[in-house]
Amino acid sequence: MGKIKIGLLQFFTLTLLFELGTALVVNLGMESGKDAWISILLGNLIGLIIFSGYTYLYRKFPDLPITTYTRKLLGRSIGTVISVLYIILFLNLAGRDLRDGSSMLVMATMHRTPLFVISTLMILSSAYVLHKGVEVLSRTSLVFATLVMLIGIFCSIMLMLSGSINLNRLLPVFENGFQPVIESVIRQNYMFPFGEMICFTMLMPYLNNAKKGPWVIGAGIFVSGLLLSLTMMLNISVLGTDIVKRSPLPLMPTISKISISDFIQRVDILVVMVLIIGVFFKMSVFFAAALIGISELFKIPYRRMVYPCALIILFSSMLNARSFTEHINEGGRLLYTIFPFFMVLIPVILVIVAAIRSHLSPPRSG
Repeated sequence: MGKIKIGLLQFFTLTLLFELGTALVVNLGMESGKDAWISILLGNLIGLIIFSGYTYLYRKFPDLPITTYTRKLLGRSIGTVISVLYIILFLNLAGRDLRDGSSMLVMATMHRTPLFVISTLMILSSAYVLHKGVEVLSRTSLVFATLVMLIGIFCSIMLMLSGSINLNRLLPVFENGFQPVIESVIRQNYMFPFGEMICFTMLMPYLNNAKKGPWVIGAGIFVSGLLLSLTMMLNISVLGTDIVKRSPLPLMPTISKISISDFIQRVDILVVMVLIIGVFFKMSVFFAAALIGISELFKIPYRRMVYPCALIILFSSMLNARSFTEHINEGGRLLYTIFPFFMVLIPVILVIVAAIRSHLSPPRSG
């Protein structure tokens, strides 16, 4: 996979779709009530700070994924163990996103379709694209990001024309103080979806412009944070805080409010399209990160591992929880217990070790 080079615009759209993922349709940040949009912005800011650490490591090792320079910085024994744990993490996150997407599709429209059938179709489509190559996934993101943006613009305009938006539902700001916002950021918003950018440390070596690449990815994170915040503002201003809190997919009833002269109605199918696109790309990026790690660590051609890993992701998605509620609760606990260890603590240690080694290394001649 060393010959792969991905363009800046493709990386931007891939980042955008990855960050939007399932976060666009769920009740993100609603632990802080009507201030959810503020907690998303704060989480976005913290996510950019975390990503700056990933960027520092990328500058030090521009041709290596995190599973390789971890062994260089921490030693072969410890580094190998951590690299294997990262591969397991990426496979687990791909499985969790697959379960998210398939369960939401069952709840939204496909009520009588077995969950296993939907999950199988989704993971096989992802496996097919990745078997063609990661660059194919990145090129595809350019097309679907444009489609998602057009859907978003269309739905926003239709909601304004239908008169469903009431901005007074967003007031007063900080009604319960700043503490609920901080708690929401700590428990969810900085880690989901912004901290999950750790998987891009596996893809960044394939940037075709090492100097501008991290800035473009950072721009994608920032823009996605703005879009998620605006979407949550839209949900609250249309439905109100109580309904958004109770709804697992608040964007669906929000868009269903569009009704213009009994002519334009029932456009909530567009939300289903956005959900499928977001889940596909988020799951596929985690899937690709795991394949790159396996290929680099065990020296196995990554195409040979595409379908075996697809089976692992499929069955882990089906077996990790007995119900969607249990799945969501388990994910909420992981966001502030296990995931920060991989997405914050280990990268901070790597940054410190890399900085110390860089400071202690003798200056180059000339």
